[in-house]
Amino acid sequence: MTDGVARAPRSRKWVSHVVRVGVIAAVGAIVVWRVNWSSAKLFVHPSSWVYLLLAIIANFISVGFKGLVWKGIIDGLPGLRHRTRYRDIMPPVFIGFLFNTVLAARLGELVKVALARRRLAARGEDVSATALLGTIVAENLISTLMWVLLVVGIGIFLPLPLYAWVASLVIGAIAAVIVAFAMATATGHELLPWQTSGSLYAKASRAISRLWGAVRESHIVLRSPRQFSFVAGGSLFTWFAQWVGIYCTLEAFGLGSVGWGGAGLLLVTVTLAQAFPLLPGNLVIFQAAAVVPLTTTYGIPASQAIAFSVVLQFTEIIVGVVTGFIFLLFEGVSFGELRREAEADAIDLETDDEAVAATE
Repeated sequence: MTDGVARAPRSRKWVSHVVRVGVIAAVGAIVVWRVNWSSAKLFVHPSSWVYLLLAIIANFISVGFKGLVWKGIIDGLPGLRHRTRYRDIMPPVFIGFLFNTVLAARLGELVKVALARRRLAARGEDVSATALLGTIVAENLISTLMWVLLVVGIGIFLPLPLYAWVASLVIGAIAAVIVAFAMATATGHELLPWQTSGSLYAKASRAISRLWGAVRESHIVLRSPRQFSFVAGGSLFTWFAQWVGIYCTLEAFGLGSVGWGGAGLLLVTVTLAQAFPLLPGNLVIFQAAAVVPLTTTYGIPASQAIAFSVVLQFTEIIVGVVTGFIFLLFEGVSFGELRREAEADAIDLETDDEAVAATE
């Protein structure tokens, strides 16, 4: 029986890998068959290397501010005795970016949690994995609100299609309701540990309740107007830097005619595509999110749009992959070890709460 149970997850994982490879191969075959590759030289010969370098710098700044925002939320956790150090937060952010790029299902978020816990523990801070995961959710919610704010600002002054308005406003409204409710109901105290008995459904329900409790507690810091301004402003600048990076990449490919409005539209479509990490690095999905608006809204040739989409993704991931790999080398832990630790946390987030209960 045990061998059969063990083989089942491995077989499902094998089928998942085959499906992903099949999707990539099918899309690749269609692209090779249907696209005129006369503009393929754009892959290695962009119109401006200066703009390409500026795009990479803009994305580096974007990730840096994302780490600053996460730090601001962690610093407000109940029970944290000292503020975190920026140099303790950035390695987990970049290494998590690396894992999210090469793996699917946002496993990098759990890697961020594991590494941040290690660094906080080295300073004598005992923060649960659930609490840190709650700060990541809170940071993403605030980030979503600031993304919508930037898109609305772009749409006021530059033309955006109706679907961009509808998608951003609906998502923004949902995020706003969640943030407002979390801030209103946060208690300022850690949740009591949960027992592990009961059915699978009961355990899943308690895990969701515990995570929501952590998300709610992470919003306490946002009750301070000063801290809220710090977190929201940093998050807004994160998106602004990404918008600038997209525009610089357009200029690097001689697509300046698309303009800042087109860069804003791409910020909408690419961000929506990245919310569903079905494939490692969102390969193919990212390209479709960039190619479709360029070809349908701005009439850019498909070959040129595809070349642009590949390099646009390159400018966004090269920062996280290279910097994340460098940080990983200095962490003294292997890629495989971190992956196994993150997968273990995904299976059982109750370990930290049980440890807290044992000390009480």
